Amino acid sequence: MLSAESLKKIDREIAKYPPDQKRSAVMSALIVAQDEKGWLSPEVMDFVAGYLGLPPVLVYEVASFYTMYNLKPVG
Repeated sequence: MLSAESLKKIDREIAKYPPDQKRSAVMSALIVAQDEKGWLSPEVMDFVAGYLGLPPVLVYEVASFYTMYNLKPVG
């Protein structure tokens, strides 16, 4: 779903936190995903959740709370 380059960026963000605190990397991972895809579709958010090993609802909560994430395509 995301390019190898984007996954490397997410891995660098994950490495900043203890192994049991991957949830802390959600915001950074969503920014990387949005930079690549242009917006955060449900499929992209599901992929990010799976990559981080988190329930999708945790990713949806973050994405829907902050206005910096685009949940619809922008013109």
